[in-house]
Amino acid sequence: MKDFITIRIYFEYGQKVKDHSFWKKLYSSDFSTELMKRAKAFGMHQVLHLNVIKGYLDNQKMNWGMNEIRHYKHPHLIEIIDTEEKINQFLEEQKNLLQTTSILMVKNEVVIK
Repeated sequence: MKDFITIRIYFEYGQKVKDHSFWKKLYSSDFSTELMKRAKAFGMHQVLHLNVIKGYLDNQKMNWGMNEIRHYKHPHLIEIIDTEEKINQFLEEQKNLLQTTSILMVKNEVVIK
């Protein structure tokens, strides 16, 4: 079995995809969908967009995601699981897209009962 690690990518709901033309920005996917499409095309083992109910990033005020319309600074989270080597390759390839996000690597532990 491969040794998988997990990274979590934190970003704001209103995060924009940089370096797109006006028309591409107008009709393209949101940041999370764009990141997930790129991860899928890269062949990452597993990618999840986790629904954040409430929270804050970088000492912002608390954001509540209970409404249908979320504040543009509402926190979002994408979790990617794969080998450390493959994740590092993906992060290097996507560094322009990810430059305004916060990335955290989580140590994986398996507990068998």
